[in-house]
Amino acid sequence: MKAQTDHSTKAFMLELYHTYYGLVYKKILSITQETDSIEDLVNDTFVKLIEKAPLLRTFEQRKAAAYITYTARSVAVNFAKRRSIHNRHLFYTDEMELAVELASVEDQVLKQQELECLRDAVFRLPEKQRDLLYFKYMLELSDAEIAKLLNISTPSVRQYLTRARRATRALMSEGGDTIGE
Repeated sequence: MKAQTDHSTKAFMLELYHTYYGLVYKKILSITQETDSIEDLVNDTFVKLIEKAPLLRTFEQRKAAAYITYTARSVAVNFAKRRSIHNRHLFYTDEMELAVELASVEDQVLKQQELECLRDAVFRLPEKQRDLLYFKYMLELSDAEIAKLLNISTPSVRQYLTRARRATRALMSEGGDTIGE
């Protein structure tokens, strides 16, 4: 039974790879602007998706595409962060004739804390509000596209987004518990 399941998962993942390779490639390239590591990052994306194969099987095509795009974005952003940290800590020699301008450590720490606070607040939101913010700001979908995806009206999308942003701000300022839908 396990061998059959593994074969089924392998076939499913191969199908996803062929179907969404271009989408993943484009998303990663748009974030990293680097072609040297892109094949590795595309492969890393699909490796991360292997454990999510049972979940991906339940999604209709658009939802699967959104999930795969989000995973690709996550892989690319993590790569870009690691590259940025690495580059910030490089000190160029006189031979390279480059000067490194470092922001103050205090500013970097404050910015990082703000980002962590925002991330924590978003993760404490109900799933529906998290999804709305993700669709709007991470996938950069229009209100009309979100409305169609969620089967609601466009004005409702705007209203729900306003509520989600307010809830996020409240969580950031209060450090409170999960806010209901």
